[in-house]
Amino acid sequence: MDIDEKRQLGLIIGGIIGAVLGAGIAYLLMTTPANLEEGEKPNPLTGSELLSLTSAAALLLRKLDDIRRRT
Repeated sequence: MDIDEKRQLGLIIGGIIGAVLGAGIAYLLMTTPANLEEGEKPNPLTGSELLSLTSAAALLLRKLDDIRRRT
């Protein structure tokens, strides 16, 4: 297997993993909590929660880039 085939396989595997994780996250965000009373709405996301999610995603990307540079 040459370098181009390895890179293509890596892209395919990464794409599949990203699609599965994205679908899982979308499912979690779209479903409402089960413990709400009838007519009760869930609390909306706050700015600090969105900032925390964004920083966690940036950390994940940085870690993945570190792994990519090692190989």
